[in-house]
Amino acid sequence: MLSTDFVNNYLDHHLGERQVNKIQHGFPSPRFWNELSVPLDEIGEDRRRLRETHGKSPVFLYVGVPYCIQTDPGKCGYCLFPVEEFQGNAALENYYGYVEREAEMYREQMEGSVLVGAYFGGGTSNLYRAPVYHRLMDMTRSLFPEIAEQADLTLEGIPQLFSREKMEAIRDSGFNRISMGVQQVNERLNSFSGRKQTTKHVIQSLEWARELGLAANVDLIFGWPQQTVDTMLEDLETLVSWDVYDITHYELNVGGPTDFALNRFHELPSTLANLEMYRAGRDFLLDRGYEQLSTYNFRRPGDPVTRDFREGYATRFDHLDTLGLGYAAITFFGNPSLPSGRSWSFINHRSLPQYKAAVDNGRFPVERGFRHTPDDFLLTVLFRSLISTEIDRINYRAAFGLDVYEKFATIWDALAERGYAKITPERITLVGDGPFYTPMISTLVAEERYRELREEAARRKKENRPAAPASGSGR
Repeated sequence: MLSTDFVNNYLDHHLGERQVNKIQHGFPSPRFWNELSVPLDEIGEDRRRLRETHGKSPVFLYVGVPYCIQTDPGKCGYCLFPVEEFQGNAALENYYGYVEREAEMYREQMEGSVLVGAYFGGGTSNLYRAPVYHRLMDMTRSLFPEIAEQADLTLEGIPQLFSREKMEAIRDSGFNRISMGVQQVNERLNSFSGRKQTTKHVIQSLEWARELGLAANVDLIFGWPQQTVDTMLEDLETLVSWDVYDITHYELNVGGPTDFALNRFHELPSTLANLEMYRAGRDFLLDRGYEQLSTYNFRRPGDPVTRDFREGYATRFDHLDTLGLGYAAITFFGNPSLPSGRSWSFINHRSLPQYKAAVDNGRFPVERGFRHTPDDFLLTVLFRSLISTEIDRINYRAAFGLDVYEKFATIWDALAERGYAKITPERITLVGDGPFYTPMISTLVAEERYRELREEAARRKKENRPAAPASGSGR
């Protein structure tokens, strides 16, 4: 366990740093995903064994798209996801044919599973033409004949690419939600991304969704170049006035060779200003009747068509199975009852030609992965609980046979002393500014394991280093 002095010094040092959202990959960071051979047959056998022991297994499905429309600056100025420039519908539909073939590879593994949710993202999933949405859902139902009644089936897109024809096809095919990456309602600030999105596009898409009975989530980013608390609150006020029930309000991730990192970094609000924006946005939404479901998700009760949409995944304590299909898609699979090393995180090829070549050769298109120990799997689940702002000690004890408070007591106590957490015998809850610092807290909880992984990486690098030539040796 980390010492109290280390924990407090860590917090003092990192509180002033920019937060980095880790929800996509959980634990550990993909830089430690070094297994080049992921045993899909073994994973499939474990899936079947768990179903035989515990009954039908819940699965969450993610389906990715590699393409985005071209923008200037590229990748909307800030995006860190792997994407390809859109080359037209022929290339998109050719790609989707590969996704269908990849799905077929998993058919036997998924027999007897129940689909509890699905997210179609990317990339930009509303690039497809209207008829393809029926194919998407036909593939989903073929792979998962049993879909939970309350399953959230979400298609992600950007406002200017929706049409009423597409929206109707999305609804008729079986989707029940759209999630729109609006990012900025303010057209001047939005223009920094190079998108051609207008306020009219956003309003029209929301009107179509409401008319057709689709739930609609809107994503907004705070910490944008030249953004102020006032411009942020104006955007939130606009969404509230449009009766948007679900709002995802998250901090800008800045990094890599993006335009915002290279050319607009000086225009970004400071870390302290971002904290002020988080507080102002949170308080604004809570005052208007929204509930904070997670670090980033806010929901106002009363939507007649809503489902439990939270960051695109279902939280479980006793089982985790998120199947990723398509370019750069990520799969998480684990269960506390599995032997050490039988829980996994892995990612599909982030090279489109390599992804296609693997499928053409009848191979699962996996690029690399990480084999989890039981403690690694505990951290994976704990990262997700932290995003939800609440850790149920009773459920963790039942699933893992330990008290998650006792395992990380110095961290929870330090957070409680600073007003970032509340500890009871039943649960640990992030309060006050605690949710804002979730990325930092997650990294601190994993600090001891990250030390081990860094040492392993350094040792592996040293072992693979070419030997130096012998002293005095000739040519």
